[in-house]
Amino acid sequence: MKTVHLVDEGQDFLEWDIEDGKVVACRPLQGWLWEGTQVHNTDIQPGDILDITTPRGRRTTLNHPVERVEEKG
Repeated sequence: MKTVHLVDEGQDFLEWDIEDGKVVACRPLQGWLWEGTQVHNTDIQPGDILDITTPRGRRTTLNHPVERVEEKG
């Protein structure tokens, strides 16, 4: 699992926990919207824009770049 920290641009979510390419937690808000999102990027690095498919099936890119990535056991 990895935690992806997003650049704070005033949005309600700043961190995603991603496991096996899927968002399993979202903080501090909007988990109801983002959990279950498929992340298509395989090597996520600072500055990346995430290529995603939402739980409703919409393929898009996230508007907020990655600030940093933490790998978790």
